[in-house]
Amino acid sequence: MSYSSLPSESYWRRCLDDPDFQLGALYRPRVRIGPEDAVAAAGSCFAQKIGRELRLSSARFLDLEPVPHGMTERTAARLGFGLYSARYGNIYSTAQWLQLAQDAFADHLRPEAFWCKDGLWFDGLRPRLEPGGFVSRELAKAARRAHLLQVRRMFEQASVFIFTLGLTERWQDARTGTVYPICPAAVDPAFGDAAHRFHNSRVTEVVADMEACINLLRRHNSGLRFLFTVSPVPLMATATGGHVLLATSRSKAVLRTAVDEILHDQPMCDYFPSYELATQNPTCRDAFAADQREVKDAVVERIMQAFFAAQTGLARQIAVKGQGEAAETVCDEVLLDATRR
Repeated sequence: MSYSSLPSESYWRRCLDDPDFQLGALYRPRVRIGPEDAVAAAGSCFAQKIGRELRLSSARFLDLEPVPHGMTERTAARLGFGLYSARYGNIYSTAQWLQLAQDAFADHLRPEAFWCKDGLWFDGLRPRLEPGGFVSRELAKAARRAHLLQVRRMFEQASVFIFTLGLTERWQDARTGTVYPICPAAVDPAFGDAAHRFHNSRVTEVVADMEACINLLRRHNSGLRFLFTVSPVPLMATATGGHVLLATSRSKAVLRTAVDEILHDQPMCDYFPSYELATQNPTCRDAFAADQREVKDAVVERIMQAFFAAQTGLARQIAVKGQGEAAETVCDEVLLDATRR
């Protein structure tokens, strides 16, 4: 093979000659999704945008904990309904994803993840989804066990699982290894504990988490295929003590590299370049809103156009302007910013 035999999209200058930088050639699916496939989704906040589009499309989108009858979309989103395929909220790290799968198949509860305040009990693994708490520890545990049952059903029924990787930084219990979705003390000072430790995953750890989760899920669902994405959203804050820009760059590089390792070693896995379309696209150097974190609607639209143009087995439905109240992304990381105000 020589460079002369490569397609035009392999050359930066030839891509620049095209008004759209030949982005139509950016995504050639290895995992194709058809209307017969049961699709499940999870991940960091940006995954909500992908899930919302899939719900509107012809995809058979799984939702094992649907919005209760009569609840408004805005309230439902605030309580974790209608965001993903089950009510687990945002899953920021691969360690958190692996833990959820392990707990679901083992029916395992983590006693250290429940905390009490003013006589009410809370689930630290879903800290924002039951803001009113439970009147007893037993009720909190029963709600978690019911949730894990639905998560297990989701993993068993899915044909394609879409996971958006968001962060390498995480907080965990030094005694048990339990991984929390966000710094417990930022959720509530009453939930803080001296045993809670910060950890920033390396590439090898992220790869190991993903491999373990893929292997576990395929033991229960041998034909399960995976489509990975990396969130383009920068970190709200870093616990490294360094600059948030460097922490963001490092985190995304680790996650993107880990996905590439998985694609080399694991069959029936694919990657959709939402991260590159938002952050590396030379035709769009202004992809973020005023806070420089939220991806602009026009950019999300371009990302989803690329997805559905390549996934020809799915028919996309464009949301009518103003349709639904839950378009705003629910992001737990805002709690980190609030701790400095």
